[in-house]
Amino acid sequence: MNRYRRYHWPITLFLALPLVVHAEMQFSGFGTLGGAISDQDVIYQRDIDDSGTLNRDSLIGVQLDASLTNTWSLTLQAKAAPAMDSDTAWVPTLTWAFLAWRPTNDLLVRAGKLRLPLMLYSANSDVGTTFDFARLPTEVYSAIPIADVNGLSVGKTWFDGEREWVLEGYLGSAHNDWRFYLRDDLLPDLPAGSLYKGADLNLAGLVLSLRDGENTWRVGLHRVDAEADDGPVTSTYPFVTLAPGIGYYQVSSKMPGPGVPTVDTLVNDVLTLGADIALPNDFRLIGEYVRRRITNATMGPDTSAGYLALLKRIGRWTPYVYWAGIRTQKDALSLYAAINSNQIPDVIPEAAAINASQRLGADLLSAYDQYSVAIGTSYSLSPTSKLKAEWLHTQTEVVSSFVDPPADEDSGGRQINVFSLSYSVTF
Repeated sequence: MNRYRRYHWPITLFLALPLVVHAEMQFSGFGTLGGAISDQDVIYQRDIDDSGTLNRDSLIGVQLDASLTNTWSLTLQAKAAPAMDSDTAWVPTLTWAFLAWRPTNDLLVRAGKLRLPLMLYSANSDVGTTFDFARLPTEVYSAIPIADVNGLSVGKTWFDGEREWVLEGYLGSAHNDWRFYLRDDLLPDLPAGSLYKGADLNLAGLVLSLRDGENTWRVGLHRVDAEADDGPVTSTYPFVTLAPGIGYYQVSSKMPGPGVPTVDTLVNDVLTLGADIALPNDFRLIGEYVRRRITNATMGPDTSAGYLALLKRIGRWTPYVYWAGIRTQKDALSLYAAINSNQIPDVIPEAAAINASQRLGADLLSAYDQYSVAIGTSYSLSPTSKLKAEWLHTQTEVVSSFVDPPADEDSGGRQINVFSLSYSVTF
């Protein structure tokens, strides 16, 4: 079944090929060249440190839209960008490959590899000319890292005067690679540094949008079931007592203890809310919120995240300011703090290995507790190109899995300033 899902988009493309010969085609492209540098020597958001990087925001893509008949169309999109399973590689990917059927103006059915209606900017997150932020707020847009899935979506539109209501439902599957950063070696299996773990995802959801003039509101309910490539997922860490007040959390089945509880499928329920509101004097207020709830495990990605932005259009300039934050839920954050600070005395046999395993277990929880403030501006060089600049100040509280700390340090308690400059174009 997973093999069939993986080849959804080639099947869709193959079935459409006979129709493409007589299609009306339109080619387009998009790209961003973006540089970012911070004032810290620790790596932030996988790529950013005081050496600077072009990897965080740069990409290039092309798209083909083919009108096959009055009701059928085909969309293909390819993109070259930093790989999702490597800290250094760039890879080309076929991001979209779907057939669309629009029998009436108010009904749209799509099948193949397609973009989900998750957040306000999910559909156009790779096209930097379509939004004014130098970078979409990481705290929120990292909450659902998968945007393109193999599946089916059905959208229905209703008109109420000038108001447009759109209800879209979808079913699909995808593969995702989640990044961890390990501060300590637990050789031979887990060396220190970045670690990517893959998972197959089954997704389903409903999204309701309302467009009223220049205003947009959106609410979505989503279900994501994840099965890890390397087998069952740890659901929590039991505590093993060695002496009164002394013990360790069992983070591996190879350690003595009652056993590490696991689940075969990690269940995620996700709520998304968004609003883009036009205010007087060319101001705009944009806000989004994500609640990602893990129902059968105590893990760091069980988070709440949101941002609120104020923008002002002044001719070709659009300066903005936003606040964003993400925080792991209390029980998982408390577990992280307890494991991360837990150390046993050196006189106990294998103390060094056990203490390293505690930090490893904390890192594998992938917890978050940070907020950011950004001040930036975009400048429209033309209708198809934008220049953007931004200063971002991030403060981490207990922990932030966006930060790669050295072995003897924590990711919490840090202040990081990031300066970004980018050029985006469509063609």
